[in-house]
Amino acid sequence: MRRKPIVKSLLYVLSASAVISAGHVYVSHADDLDNGANNTATAATVNTNVTAASSVNNILGSQLTADNFISTISPIAQSIANSNNLYASTMVAQAALESGYGTSYLTQIANNLFGIKSFDATGVKLKTSEYNSNGQAYSTYAYFKSYNSVMDSLQGYATFLTVNSRYANVFKSQAKDGFEAATNIQKDGYATDPSYANKLINLINTYNLTSLDGNTSSTNTNTSTPNTNSSSNTNNTTNTKPKKTLATATYTYGNPLETFQLSSKFANYNLYTHVKDTTVKNVTGNWPSHLKVGSNVYVDCLAVRTYKGASTTWYRIKTSKNAKSYWVSAKAIDFPTINVKEYNGKAKLSHANRGLYSNVFNSQTLAKSLGSSNSYKNQTFNVNQIATYTYHGKENTWYRINVSNLGDVWVNKTGVTYTKAEKKVAKKKVTKKKAKKVAKKKTTTKSSIYSKASGHAYLNNYGKFALYNHIPGTSKHIQKTAWSQVKVPKDYKVGVNLKGIRTEYNTTWYRIVLNHKNYWISDKSLLFY
Repeated sequence: MRRKPIVKSLLYVLSASAVISAGHVYVSHADDLDNGANNTATAATVNTNVTAASSVNNILGSQLTADNFISTISPIAQSIANSNNLYASTMVAQAALESGYGTSYLTQIANNLFGIKSFDATGVKLKTSEYNSNGQAYSTYAYFKSYNSVMDSLQGYATFLTVNSRYANVFKSQAKDGFEAATNIQKDGYATDPSYANKLINLINTYNLTSLDGNTSSTNTNTSTPNTNSSSNTNNTTNTKPKKTLATATYTYGNPLETFQLSSKFANYNLYTHVKDTTVKNVTGNWPSHLKVGSNVYVDCLAVRTYKGASTTWYRIKTSKNAKSYWVSAKAIDFPTINVKEYNGKAKLSHANRGLYSNVFNSQTLAKSLGSSNSYKNQTFNVNQIATYTYHGKENTWYRINVSNLGDVWVNKTGVTYTKAEKKVAKKKVTKKKAKKVAKKKTTTKSSIYSKASGHAYLNNYGKFALYNHIPGTSKHIQKTAWSQVKVPKDYKVGVNLKGIRTEYNTTWYRIVLNHKNYWISDKSLLFY
């Protein structure tokens, strides 16, 4: 056996430990490192091969080795990162760290580079390590996604970041470079390893992965020591220009396939690589010559920009599926007037494979995909709102239905077999004595259905929802706990051990473990990945 380069071996050990600590599966194949001495390929050496990405798009995890990993996935990752406004440097570094340079068991059998889990009991079931709230590791089994190719895994990672709003600051629109994106993704809770960001930064520097990003610096360290060897740093303090005050923005992600039409004044507004004034590195783009008023563009993200006390709305668009993403003022996009009215009725979903969304399509708030109506075909649900609008001559109707495990979602009329309004039944007059008897009976009747639940979830907009010792309405001894009385985990991760459906209102609740105590909370306050 040939001697392994010390640096390469150390990096590989770091990669393996990070994968385990992040809660992802990793099976060590340390001997695979000795396939050759030349394992020092940098992104700079593969950056010129981006045009050949299409020839390796269908490569499988079983074809990856520690020696060819960086050079093989870099062109594919760069293409996908550019299309999704992400930093390829961070993407490649994470792929290397999470997959052990493509040699992990999960990558080899399922083309899964990032250890992304599956929560519908499909994919590959493997033993993995998790960490509890005290930082103690424990073993459990989990399902992991299976992909058709390495390219699908890279795209799956980009989609995962896009649909989970807590990772908004990983995108180019907020992070100034791949180093900051690496730091942010750890802060957002992607991994529990406290050294996770530093390991990513070390990989970015070692393989010069910033060359994949185009206009970012090539190295980054954790020190703040000035460069004393440069003569340009002397006697220039009086000429230093004050830093420009930057704007801030909050981001909301929608469906990457949602399309809008350009307004009559779209050409008056500039395209930017970031929301205007949110970064000093902002490049303007040109509108393609073939676009005209009414042309369709893809919109996948909304930003509310605040600058010098004023707020404006911006959207991230693509002029085609494979085009580069740009930010533009909301005034460049045409939005229809949506009429919403309350409705009390029933709707039966058809077998048509239609989407379920957080909002009505073509609304200014965007519509995030929450599932498929095909999963609930021939089931009947309560309808509480109807939305109608006309968009460039086409009439649209949407129903807001209540699905037990999703809450209120919107579905297009084409996904509904029929709707039926409920008749209002006249209330019977009852005496005070009888009313008390009925009220007493209600408080003692079991009004929830319970089922086992396991795993964990992430708190999301939790401040809007209270903590209870029982599901409200199921006990006479309901106690409410304020959030100021509990300690919220830094990564917002909580354990889940029981699920309940309050039958009277068809609402879903989960019992979570917080500070070693059980609390019930509405499902609307949790995110499950």
